[in-house]
Amino acid sequence: MNVLKLRYMKKVVFLTFCACVAALLLSGCTKGIDNLFSSDGVEIYLLKAYKTVENSQKIDEKSVVLKSTPVVRYADILSYNSDEHTYKVSDRALDAIKNIDHSVSGVAFAVTANGRVVYTGYFWPMFSSASCNWVTIDPIIAEYAKELKVTLGYPGDWEGVEDRRNDERIISILSRDKKLIK
Repeated sequence: MNVLKLRYMKKVVFLTFCACVAALLLSGCTKGIDNLFSSDGVEIYLLKAYKTVENSQKIDEKSVVLKSTPVVRYADILSYNSDEHTYKVSDRALDAIKNIDHSVSGVAFAVTANGRVVYTGYFWPMFSSASCNWVTIDPIIAEYAKELKVTLGYPGDWEGVEDRRNDERIISILSRDKKLIK
């Protein structure tokens, strides 16, 4: 009887060891799998570092340092309406944006196409009493509307903000993958 228990225990220990090794290997591969999809398509990244131009919120794109993973992956973008400048996104993306620690002075982001920054802006919440003279997405409205509306400033559109929301690189990718709504 003790011999059977010993064999059973050896099998349990061996299987537990194999399961742990497999879990470690798979968890190490997850980032690699996610990175296979990153930089292929249109994605939104939070910024790790950046500088602004003169006395404005305009982000100097030469100074931009992206965080390592996108807050909105390409797979999260369900469609883009180029007339309304709105991205329909997955619940995962909405949750990720909701979980950002939003500030009244905005949280900087960059929209990329195939890994290259196309334009920058801020997640600028509607509870902010401050204005913004750069590209914005309201994260509060996004949560309720289930879409990201990209505007040229807050509140409302500002004159003089360079409009790259429909940049040909973005439109080309979204059109190719049938995610573009005109």
